[in-house]
Parts: sequence; structure tokens; C-alpha cells
Amino acid sequence: MTTLHGEHTAGLGRPLPPEAVRAELAKADHRAGLTLATLGAALAALLTAIAVGVITPTQYAAIPQLLLWTGCAACAPSLVLLSLATRPHPATTADTPPQLLTRTTHVKHRRIRQAMTWGAAFLTLTSAGTLAGLLS
Repeated sequence: MTTLHGEHTAGLGRPLPPEAVRAELAKADHRAGLTLATLGAALAALLTAIAVGVITPTQYAAIPQLLLWTGCAACAPSLVLLSLATRPHPATTADTPPQLLTRTTHVKHRRIRQAMTWGAAFLTLTSAGTLAGLLS
């Protein structure tokens, strides 16, 4: 397994120190929160544009509508994965085993990567659908 910085964590003969694991867990929490806020802002902007009438998907041709609504549907798994990644982690007391923190960090990073993939699909498909609809 590699971290976000490209460092290999699995396969090393020695585990990371607890302080490094806690720092990596804090970075994962911050990244998940920031990504969730960004995706929420993008979704809010899209919904506002549709509600105000700047974007009128019902007047688009079939293919642009399909792209736009498929992109909107791709936002749901991203939001779910990011909300799961922002769930509170176990209490980081001195008695917390570093293996539990390491596992929690890996799970958070995996969910963030998957959510970013779904988020990229959301942005790509909705942008393509909106542009294609405006040009048609």
C-alpha cells in the first residue's frame, strides 16, 4: 500500500511510529472534509443554476440530458463515500494500538480515492452534458 505521498507502508519490516500514524490520520480527515466541501459547493452551484433557469436540462436533446443526469447520479456515491471517510475515527489515546490507527487511515484513504473518482465522473459528465446541451 502506498500513502498519498507515494511512500510504501506495506511491506516494510517496521511499522510507522504512532505519532506518524496519527498525523496521517489527521491529514486524511482534513482531505476528506475539504473534498466533501468542494463537491458540495459544486453540486449546490449546479442545482442553483438549474433552479434559477440558467441551465434548462429539460430543453436539451436526449444525449446531453443523459450525460447531465448520469453525472448527477455519479455524485451520490461520492457524497456517501466522503461522508463515510469523515466519520470520527477511534479515540486516539495512548492505549490505542497503532495497527488500528493504520487500518483506519488506509480505509479513509481508499474511500477518498474512490470518492474522488466518482466526483471526477460527476464533474466530467455534467460539464459535458451542459456544454452539449447549450450547443445543441
